[in-house]
Amino acid sequence: MTIRDVLNILFKRRYVVLGFFLAALVGGFAGLKLFPATYESTARLLVRIGQEDLYVPTLSSTQFRAPMMSVVREEQLHSESGILTSENLSAQVVDEVTPQKLFPGIDVEHPWYTPKGVVQGLTQMYSAIEGYFFPQSADRSLRSRAVSRMQNDLSAEPVKSSNIIEVSLRNKSAEAAALGVNTLVKRYLVERVRIYQREKTSFISSQLDELESQIKTTERGLGSLRSERQVVDVDLQRNMQIDKLKDARKNIDTTQVMIDQTERQNEVLRQQLNNVPRTTELTGAQSSNSFALSELSKQLTDLKRTEAETISRLSANDPKIVPLRQEIAVVEQQISSQKGQRYASSERGINPLNARLRDDLMRNESALAGYRQALATLTQQEKLDIERLNELNGIEAQFKEMEQKLGVLRDSRKLYLERFEETRFLSQQAEAQIGNVSVVNWASVNNRPVSPKLWLVLVGVLLGGLLGGIGLAFVFEILDDSLKSESDVQRYLGLTVIAKVPQLG
Repeated sequence: MTIRDVLNILFKRRYVVLGFFLAALVGGFAGLKLFPATYESTARLLVRIGQEDLYVPTLSSTQFRAPMMSVVREEQLHSESGILTSENLSAQVVDEVTPQKLFPGIDVEHPWYTPKGVVQGLTQMYSAIEGYFFPQSADRSLRSRAVSRMQNDLSAEPVKSSNIIEVSLRNKSAEAAALGVNTLVKRYLVERVRIYQREKTSFISSQLDELESQIKTTERGLGSLRSERQVVDVDLQRNMQIDKLKDARKNIDTTQVMIDQTERQNEVLRQQLNNVPRTTELTGAQSSNSFALSELSKQLTDLKRTEAETISRLSANDPKIVPLRQEIAVVEQQISSQKGQRYASSERGINPLNARLRDDLMRNESALAGYRQALATLTQQEKLDIERLNELNGIEAQFKEMEQKLGVLRDSRKLYLERFEETRFLSQQAEAQIGNVSVVNWASVNNRPVSPKLWLVLVGVLLGGLLGGIGLAFVFEILDDSLKSESDVQRYLGLTVIAKVPQLG
């Protein structure tokens, strides 16, 4: 096919080309009118990087040493971008601005015969099908649609080779786009405070005050326990009481042995007294008055026992001991005087051996009475020592419990102090990190749409209409098999036209 044939076809189908071109122009104009333009508003945020790693290589002193800085930029910028594009933040913006203001016309019901009505009908049909098969994911409320639409139209990207983040929102309304971006940035500045904010030190301070109060109360309790129970060192006093109890039991055992020994001696003396007569011939014999000596010895034994009891109850320097000692001295002097006197007799009298045995028996009886009295005293003292030891054991348990509680409180106070310092440091660090984002510029109303591009639409309509018209002309030419010229006869029939007869009549 030659150029002449092409031009011939185009000229023959010129109305088809022109009609398609005009239809493309009308369609493009209608599209621009039916589908509103999309506007975009952008706000810029500056993120001052707060985390730096410094490394100074160790080199010889003759070489230059420069610090190497590794700045964690991408991670922090992407973290801030993730916070900006979070669904929770978008939901807060929708709740504050309301879906009607953020997306004008989102709740308008268009007639079914209009293009927008047809789109709404198809959307509702799809929602019904989705709700039938997936009931939980078919939430098509106005709020959820607004949040989903904002998530699709929102972008937060860091500018290359900088610390700036551009937050953009596309919308059919330029005012709504600017309002949405500015509200989002404000919410973001508040939300990141919650995210980066550390726990407050006020709670730890209150806990420290409470611990200090408990420590002081426990220390006062320990002091009052020491003063009331007269306790200085519980372990030392308990050990001393145990030693005292051991000595008391040792004395009890010794006294019991003495009692048993004295009782056996008394039994022997009684047997000897039964075998020795009480009287005997005293002719020509000289002896002392055994009866008087026996009575004086008995009296002396009673006085000494009384002295021992008084000393055990009172003390060795008590004034009541002085008369007893004087009386004991007088009795001892009488005994010495009686022993020096001798009596001659030729008659029967007291058997000296019997008298001596009686004196020994009396002396042993006196000693036995003293031992029994001492045993009773020692037994009573043992009971008192056991009671005191039990009391010290109870005090020790109470004392140990209070000391353990005091130790736990002090350890807790130490831990809270460390936590307080850590929290204070982290709070200051968090405050510094919270303040490292500033707004470079707020979003303004941009009346220049980002889509559609008018010049692209015009170029597309012109080229599309022209090329489409040409293509349609060739299609018609291919489908049309009528003979309207000599060339058609030669093309379709393969015959040579010799002559052309004009139409007659």
